[in-house]
Amino acid sequence: MSQAEPARRPAGRPRGALLSRERILEAAFALSDERGGDFTLAALARTLGVRPQALHHYFATREELIAGMRGRLTLRIGEHGFDRRPWHEAILAWARAYRDTLGRHPGLIAALATLPVAGEPESMADYERIAAAFRRDGYPDHLVVPALVAVESFVIGSALDAATPPDNLRPTDPPRAPHLAAVEAAAREHAEREGRSVTEATFEFGLTALVAGLRRAGEG
Repeated sequence: MSQAEPARRPAGRPRGALLSRERILEAAFALSDERGGDFTLAALARTLGVRPQALHHYFATREELIAGMRGRLTLRIGEHGFDRRPWHEAILAWARAYRDTLGRHPGLIAALATLPVAGEPESMADYERIAAAFRRDGYPDHLVVPALVAVESFVIGSALDAATPPDNLRPTDPPRAPHLAAVEAAAREHAEREGRSVTEATFEFGLTALVAGLRRAGEG
């Protein structure tokens, strides 16, 4: 006796617990790592084995999906004690975690950096904690957003820089750029003595200098 053919799944609707918000986000991260941040909802649906309409129950648009991915990254970055540590200490730990988290998904950086954060709850809560710490510590209100954007811009650029070759500035013809060749070699040697990669050493130097400058600007 032949077995009855299983009922067909209605178009656009997942069977049972096939889909969830978390599963969609995990698949979106995997797809962005493979193809970059310009993937489509249709491509994501194909990787999940569903019709695009099935995704719309969870994310109406690609922008909503990217916002959800941003929220997950924000949770991975963590809080870093802005509620109890001076802003200039907490923001160092936050920036390091932010860079490391973005560095795991370099193909997504452009999409995250160009979409607004308004309305995305995890990111807004994160920025609210940071703004509260600045104000609690007496930082001038009109400089808080510029300071935060300066740090975030540096972090985003550093995450992209981490994906480039470590000798990106090494001249291919040193005699034509002897000064650049000398300082590039010195940077590599200094990083090696510290037990770091050039990228890591550069990030730490820039972050420390940036935050020190922002502290002085807030005291002026």
